[in-house]
Amino acid sequence: MHSLHGTHDPTLVSLSVLIAILGSWTALDLLRRVRANSGAVRRWWLAGAAAATGASIWSMHFVAMLAYNLDVEVRYDTGTTVLSLLLAVAATAAGFAAASAKAKPGPWRIGLAGLTMGLGICLMHYVGMAAMRLAAIASYDFLLVVASGAIAVGASTLALLLALSDRSGSVRAVSAVVLGLAIAGMHYTAMFAVSFEAAPHAGHGDAPGIPVQAMALGVAACTLLLLSLALTAAMFDRRLELIASREAEALRHSGERLRAILDQMPVGVIVADATSGEIVFSNPEATRVLGHALEHTPNWRAYPASFGGVHPDGRPLAADEYPLARAVLSSERVDREPLLYRRGDKSISHLEVSATPLCDNDGRAELVIAAFQDVTARTQAEQALRRAQRLEAMGQLTGGVAHDFNNLLMVASGNLQLLARRTSDPMLLRFVRSAMEAVRRGGDVTGRLLAFAREQPLEAVPIELGVMLPDIADNVLSRTLGGTIRIQTKIEPGLWPALADAGELQAALLNLAINARDAMPDGGILTIRAENVMAEALPADMHSSLAAGDYVAVSVTDTGVGMTEDVAARAFEPFFTTKEVGHGSGLGLSQVYGFAHQSGGMATISSRPGEGTRVTVWLPRVPAIEPHRQSPSSEARVA
Repeated sequence: MHSLHGTHDPTLVSLSVLIAILGSWTALDLLRRVRANSGAVRRWWLAGAAAATGASIWSMHFVAMLAYNLDVEVRYDTGTTVLSLLLAVAATAAGFAAASAKAKPGPWRIGLAGLTMGLGICLMHYVGMAAMRLAAIASYDFLLVVASGAIAVGASTLALLLALSDRSGSVRAVSAVVLGLAIAGMHYTAMFAVSFEAAPHAGHGDAPGIPVQAMALGVAACTLLLLSLALTAAMFDRRLELIASREAEALRHSGERLRAILDQMPVGVIVADATSGEIVFSNPEATRVLGHALEHTPNWRAYPASFGGVHPDGRPLAADEYPLARAVLSSERVDREPLLYRRGDKSISHLEVSATPLCDNDGRAELVIAAFQDVTARTQAEQALRRAQRLEAMGQLTGGVAHDFNNLLMVASGNLQLLARRTSDPMLLRFVRSAMEAVRRGGDVTGRLLAFAREQPLEAVPIELGVMLPDIADNVLSRTLGGTIRIQTKIEPGLWPALADAGELQAALLNLAINARDAMPDGGILTIRAENVMAEALPADMHSSLAAGDYVAVSVTDTGVGMTEDVAARAFEPFFTTKEVGHGSGLGLSQVYGFAHQSGGMATISSRPGEGTRVTVWLPRVPAIEPHRQSPSSEARVA
C-alpha cells in the first residue's frame, strides 16, 4: 500500500465557501423569524430554519468533499449520505430550539446550544466521510479531529450569538461572511486530519452509490433552491411583520390619542359590559363628577348604598332604573336624561346622562357607553331663576294689591279720625280707637307687602355692620328670644361697610330671629355671622342675580328642625307659612327677601331637616368712608 495525495478543485472549493456564507446568512435570518413568532407558527419556522440551515451546512461540507480529488474513483453510500444530512438538520434544530426557548437566553443556554449544534455538525462530517466508497483506507490525526470539533462548536456558538443579536443588515452581512469562513475552516481542518492509503484489492468498483458529477449538480441545485425559498419566505414574513408592526403602532398611537382625548373631555365617560355590568373604562372626569374612584365600583349593577343614583326622596335607584340599564334593555340610545346621584361625600349632584348600547350582529348589546356631565350649578341656577321669576310676579301682584289696600286704609283712617273729633261718647271713642288700631296693623301688613314688592321707600346709607350687628344681638334679639336660646355673633375682622337701611335691616334680623325661635321650641343656638365676599368668590348660581362687585354676607343660622327642599324653595313667598293658624302671617321672610333685593343684593336660604336653617342676606359693599350712624327703628315690623 502507498499513500494517496489529494488535491482540491478551486472552483468547487469556492462554491463550498459561497454555500457556507449563503447558508450562514440564511441561518441568521431564519432564526430571527423563529424568535419573532410564537405558538404553532414558531414551530413551523423552527422546522424550516433547521431544514434550510442544516441542509446548507451539509451541502457546503459535501461540495467541499467533492472538491477533494484522489487518484482513485470515489462513490458515496446513499443511506449513510442521507444519515449525514439528517444529522445536520437535527443538530441545527436542537441548537436553534435551545437558543430560542427563552426571550433572552443566558450564556449557559447559548453555550449548551452551540455545543450541541457543533458536535452534531462534526458528527455529520465524519459520517459523511464514512459514506465514501473508494479503494483506500482512511486514517485520522486525533489532534486535528479535536481541532475541527472545536471549530465546529465555536462556529455554531458564534452563529447563535449573531442570530440572537439585533444588528443592521450590513453588520449581519459581515457576520455571515465571517461565520461562513469559520464553517469552511472547520471542514478543511477536518480534511487535513484524514489521510488515505491505497488498497488495490478492495472491491469498491462495484459498490452502489451516486456518481460524483451527478451529486455535485444535484447538491448545488437543491441547496440554492432551498436557500432561495427559505430567504423568500423570510422576506415575505418580515414584510408581513413590518406591516403588522406598523398597523399595531398606528393602532397604539390612535388608541393613545383617543385616550388622551377622552381624558381631556369635559364630560365623564364610562364603558361597561352590557351583560355583567363590569366597568371596563372610565376617564378622569367621570371620577371627578361622581366623587369617588371607579375601582371601588367595578360593577354599575351593584352600587353600594353609600353612593349611586337616588330618587328625589333619597331612595337608591334599582339596577334597572339606571339610564345604562334602559339602554341595554331597549338596545336604543338614552339621550340627555336627568339623574340624581349621591356622591362619595354624601352630597347630591344633578347629572345629565346619555347612554348608547353597542350591539352585535344579532342586535344584542355587548357594551354600553355612558357620557354624563354635572349640571348641578345649571339646575340650581334654573331653579333660582324660576323662583325669582315667580317671586317677581308675586311681588308685582302684591304691590298692586298693597297699594289699593293702602288707599282703602287711608280712607278708613281719615273717616275714623273725623268721627273721633265729632263725638264725645266714651263708648263710641273706644270703638274708634279699636278700629284705628286695626287700621294701623293693616298699614303694617301693607308696608311688609310693599317691602316684598320692593316699593317700600328705603333710606340706604353706609352702615358699619361690625358695630351694628352685636348691638342688635345684645339689646334687641336677646330680650326677644328669651333665655333658652344662646346668641353668637361672629364678625370677620376688617368687615367692610355695607349699603342698607338700618331700620329695615333690624326688622329683617328680628324676623329671622323670631322664625329661628319658633324652629327651636326646646332652645338652641342662633349664630349671626358677617363676612366679606370678593366678587370672584361668589357662588356660581348667584352671578346672574347680583351686580358685579364685592358683597358683605350677613347670615343667621339656627339649630332648629330645618326644612325640606320643597318648603325652602317657597319660604320667601308672601303668606307662605308652615306654622299653625294665628302663629304667623307668612310675611317675615318676604320682608327679608324684599329688603335684600331693594338694597341691591339678594337673600338665600339653605336648610335640611334636622340640621337647622341658614338665611343669608347679601348686601353690596361700599367704600371705607366715615359711616353714617343711624339708629335702628324703635318699632321693627315683625311677622
